[in-house]
Amino acid sequence: MSQPLPIPAQRWLSLLLCAMTAAAITVFLSNVSFVQQAYMKWGSILYTSPVLHYSFAFLAGIGIKLLLDKFYISHAKRSIGFNWRYPPVTISVLFSLLFIVSYVYSTYSDEAVEQLIAQTFGALKFIVLSFLAIAATTIYQTKLYTEKPVFSGVLCAVSAFYLFSAINLVEVEQVFWVFFCIAIAYLGMSVYLLWEQIKVSNTELIVESKQEVELKLESLEDFRKWFKDDSTIKYTEKLEPDLQVYANRITERLLLGGDKVGYEARGAQHIALCGPFGCGKSSIIDCISNDLAKSSVQGKVWIHSDISTWGAASGSVAHVVLSHIIDDISQHLDMCAFRSLPKHYTEALKSGGSFFQFASTLLAGPVDIDANFKRLNDVLEATNHKLLITLQDVDRGMVDESDKRLNDIAVLLDRLKSSDLSNINFIIAMGNDKLEYAEALSKVADHIETIATQDYKKILCKWAKLYTKEVFDNGMVLTHSRISTADQYFKQNPFAYHETFYRPAIISNSLIVSIRMLKRIIRRVDQCWTKEKLMGEVDLGSLLLLATLREAEPALFNAFVNSYGGLVNGKTLPVAKIEDGEQQTVNDTLFGMIADFISAGKVHLYSALFKELLQLKEDITDKNGNGFKSNNKSSEQHLGVKPDTVNYLKRILLETVPENELRDQIVIDSIKSLPTQELAKNICSDYRWQEAFDRFGRILFSDDKNQDRVEQIVFDVLEHIGKDPKGFLTEGLFEEYTKQTIDDKNFERVLYKLVNLESGEKLLERQLERLQRNFEGISEIRLGNGYYKDIKDEADRRDAATYSNELFQGLNIVNFLNENAHKLSEQSFYVCLRFIAFAQLAEGEFDFLNRLMKNLLGVVINNKNTRTVEFLVRAASSQHLTIKHLQEHFSELSPEQKRDILQTLAKLNDNQESNSDIDLAIKNLSFIEGV
Repeated sequence: MSQPLPIPAQRWLSLLLCAMTAAAITVFLSNVSFVQQAYMKWGSILYTSPVLHYSFAFLAGIGIKLLLDKFYISHAKRSIGFNWRYPPVTISVLFSLLFIVSYVYSTYSDEAVEQLIAQTFGALKFIVLSFLAIAATTIYQTKLYTEKPVFSGVLCAVSAFYLFSAINLVEVEQVFWVFFCIAIAYLGMSVYLLWEQIKVSNTELIVESKQEVELKLESLEDFRKWFKDDSTIKYTEKLEPDLQVYANRITERLLLGGDKVGYEARGAQHIALCGPFGCGKSSIIDCISNDLAKSSVQGKVWIHSDISTWGAASGSVAHVVLSHIIDDISQHLDMCAFRSLPKHYTEALKSGGSFFQFASTLLAGPVDIDANFKRLNDVLEATNHKLLITLQDVDRGMVDESDKRLNDIAVLLDRLKSSDLSNINFIIAMGNDKLEYAEALSKVADHIETIATQDYKKILCKWAKLYTKEVFDNGMVLTHSRISTADQYFKQNPFAYHETFYRPAIISNSLIVSIRMLKRIIRRVDQCWTKEKLMGEVDLGSLLLLATLREAEPALFNAFVNSYGGLVNGKTLPVAKIEDGEQQTVNDTLFGMIADFISAGKVHLYSALFKELLQLKEDITDKNGNGFKSNNKSSEQHLGVKPDTVNYLKRILLETVPENELRDQIVIDSIKSLPTQELAKNICSDYRWQEAFDRFGRILFSDDKNQDRVEQIVFDVLEHIGKDPKGFLTEGLFEEYTKQTIDDKNFERVLYKLVNLESGEKLLERQLERLQRNFEGISEIRLGNGYYKDIKDEADRRDAATYSNELFQGLNIVNFLNENAHKLSEQSFYVCLRFIAFAQLAEGEFDFLNRLMKNLLGVVINNKNTRTVEFLVRAASSQHLTIKHLQEHFSELSPEQKRDILQTLAKLNDNQESNSDIDLAIKNLSFIEGV
C-alpha cells in the first residue's frame, strides 16, 4: 500500500492545483465571446457615473472580505503570521495571478503587453479601492472605536475624504496617487488600532489575572465580587483547594499523554469529569484550558474547543462536534478544506428534484466522521497543535434524548479511541447522579474524575460573621443581645460563628451540593441584607436556612410556607389528627411534611433544618415533642417567634418589612433615643408599639445610665395610657419598668399615679404584694393559718418596723389610705393596712390581727366612703378571729362614729339585692336597729 504524502506537501500541491485551475478558467472565460460581451455591457453601466463605479468597488471589497470569513479563509482572531507547513488558501490567489501574467507575457506581443499594462494601470485605482474597502472592514472589526470614540471620528473623517477624492479626481495618475496615499493612511491606522487593541487586551488580561489570583474572602466586598455571578473561574489559583487538585491532575495527564508514573501508553486522553450541577466542572475546564495555553512543552500550541451538546439531536452529535471543532480551529488555521454545507442544507437540496439532488451530492462534502477526524489529527500534527475538546451538558434535556445522545458520544469516543488520534483529546463533563451514565462512559474513557462534595462551613461562617458585623457597622444592634459593638460581641461570643458550633452553617453545608448553589444562596441573602430591607430585621441564620431550603427542595419550601401559620399559631391544619384521634403535634406535622417530599435517607437533615429554623425544643423525630424554645414576646427574630403584629416568614418572602409592621431597629432606636413623651404616645395608642416594647424594651436595662429614661417612660406612659384593654401594664415588660422605678426612690410618685389611674389597679396591687413579699423575706414575720405570727424580740420588732418604713420609702400610709382607700382593690387595701401594722411593731409587743382590725376601723371612719365600708363588711362576716377584734375596737368608738358607719351600712343595704353579708356584719358587730 502506497504511503500518503505528508500534510505540508498535500497542502502546497492542493493550493498549486487550485491556482492552476483558477488561472485556466480565467483565461478560458476571457476568450469566450458572451463573457466578453457581458463584461463590456457591465463596464459600460459602471462607467456612466464615477460614483456608481466607486461605490460598486467599495461594496465588492466588503463582500470579498465577508465571503472569505464565511468560508473560513480568513479569521479576525487568526495570526497574520505565515505557516509554511500549512499555508492559507489565499496563497492560491498569488499563484493564479502569477500564472495569468506568465500566460499573457508568453502569448501576446510586446505591444499587447504594454497595452495591457497601461490598461491595468488605468484600472489600478479600482483594485486599490477594493483593497481599501477590505482594510476599512478589518479596522471596524477590531471594534476599538467603541472603547475610544476619538477613533470613530478619525475613521469617519478619513472615509469622507476618501469618498470625496474618489468622486472628484478623474485623472488616472492623480487618482492613483490619491488612492495610494489613502491606502497608506488606512494601513497605518489599522496597524496602530490593532496594536492598541492588543496592548489594551494584554493589560486587561494581566490586571484581571492579578485580581483573580489575589482575590480572598476576607471582606464583604470580596464576597460580593466572588458571588456576583455564576461565571466560571479561569485561573487555577482562584479555585477552591479541592478543585485545584482535579484541575492540576487533569492538566498533567493532558501534557504527559497519560499518568505521571508511565503505567499507561502515551497518547491522547479521553477523560470523564463527573459531578453535580454547579459543582465547578466548567471552572475546572476553563482553568485547564488556560494552563495548557501557558504551557510550552515541545512547542505545542493547544486549541480548546468547548462544545455544549445540549439540544443536539441524537444521531447528529458527531456532526455537531466536528462542526464546532472546525469553527474553533479556524481561529488558528485555515479550515477551508474541511468546510461543508450543513446537513439540513443538503437534505433540502435532495428534496428539490434531480438537478438539486445532483448538486447536493457535489456540495455535501465529506460524511465520514472518522476520516475527517484523522485528517484533522494529521493537520494538527503537521502544524504542531494539540486539540482539547470539552463536551458539556451531555446529560441535560429529556431523559430519553439524553440517553441516546450519551450513547452517541460513547460510540464516537470508542471509534476515535481506536483510531489513535494522538493530538485530539476529550474531556466529557456530566452529572454523577445517574449510575448508568457513568457506566457508559467508563467503558470508553481513559480516566474518570468524580468531584467530591465540598465543605463550605468555613466560608459560610466567615460570611455570617461579616454580615453580623455589618449590623453593628450600620448603627444597629442584635435584638437578642444588649451589646452595642461588634468587637465586644465577638469577644464575649468567640465561638458564635465557629464552624463547629454555628448550626445554620453546619445544616446548610449538609444540603448544599455545589459552589453554584452556594453562590445562589448567598446572593439571595445579600440582595435583601441591606439597611433598607432586612438587615437587623430578621435572624441571619433563619434567612440562610430558608434560602438553602428554597434552593435544595423548592417543593418542601412551598409546603412549609403554606403550613407556617398553623405551625406557629397552633391552628388546625388540613390534616389535624392522627389515627387514634389525638391532635397532631408540631413535630408530627413537620415529620409528615418532610416524609412527603424527601427520601428516607435525608429526613434527618431536613429535620435538623426545621428544628433550628423554628427553634424547637425537641427533635422532629421525637413524636412526643411539641414546643418552641421561645415565646412570642421573645426579642429573638427567628421563625419560631410569632408575635401578633410581626411575621418574620413574610418579611423573608417579601425581602423587606411589610408596610403594616414596625421595623425592629426603629423601635429599638426609639426606645433608646426618642423623646419619652412621643414614645409614650406611640405605645399608648398603638398595640404594635406595645408588643414591640415588650420584646425589645429590656435594652435599656443594660446600662445604669438609662435609669432616668426608664423612670420618665413609666411616668409618661401612666400619664397617657387611659384604658388598657391589652394588659400592657401588667402582662409584659412595663411591670419591670415600674418595679425598677419604684425601687429607685419613686414609690410615692408611682403610687399616686397608679391609684388615680383606672387601668392601674392591677399593677398597683402587684407592686404592693411584691413589697410585702420583700418584707416577709427579710423579717421573721410569716403568714400562718390566716394571720401573721408575732415577733417576741423587741430588737427584731424595731428592725422589722424600720424595714417596713424603708420599703414604703417613708410614705405616711395612714394619710394615704384616709385619702385613697376607696380607690384601691381589696387586696391592695389590706397590704397597706398590714404595712401600717408593720410600722407599729416598734411600739411594743401586740396582737397583729388586733392591731390590723383597729387600723381598719380607723380608715373606715376617716375615709367616709361606702367602698371602705364594704371592706369592713367582708371582714366582719368572714372569719371568727377577725370578728372578735372588730367587736372589741368597735365598742370603743364614739356614738357619732358608730352612727356614721350605721348610715353607710344602711345605704349599702338599700342598694344591694342580697343583704346577707351586711346583716351578718351587723349581727357580728352587735348592731341593733336604733343604736
